[in-house]
Amino acid sequence: MKNKVLIIDDDFSIREFYKTFFVENGFDVITAEDGIVGLEYFKEQKPDIILLDISMPEKNGLDVLREIREIDENIPVFLLTAYEEHKRNFASLYADEYFVKTKKPSLILERVEKAIEKRRSKLKS
Repeated sequence: MKNKVLIIDDDFSIREFYKTFFVENGFDVITAEDGIVGLEYFKEQKPDIILLDISMPEKNGLDVLREIREIDENIPVFLLTAYEEHKRNFASLYADEYFVKTKKPSLILERVEKAIEKRRSKLKS
């Protein structure tokens, strides 16, 4: 069974870049263009991990993260930001990782795989 990643980002090029990258690395990928659609897909599709943009119109990533945590406090959520300084500002939130969008996707892939493995081992115990 393939791991399923949900990518929530209002930037089409970012969504498509990560979608292509994760598909090429054996993942099933769901994409959402905003937080409202992303929450619907989260509830319907039951992804293994979420990549979530912080700055989005209508419902920003932090609001989406709070709602996700009310439903599932253990699903790995990686916040994506275009700005390095955002990483420091959001250190107290309930995300598993924070990445600047320009970082190497191979690093994100490595962390995603570890987070999914950690979650599965928790669910088994």
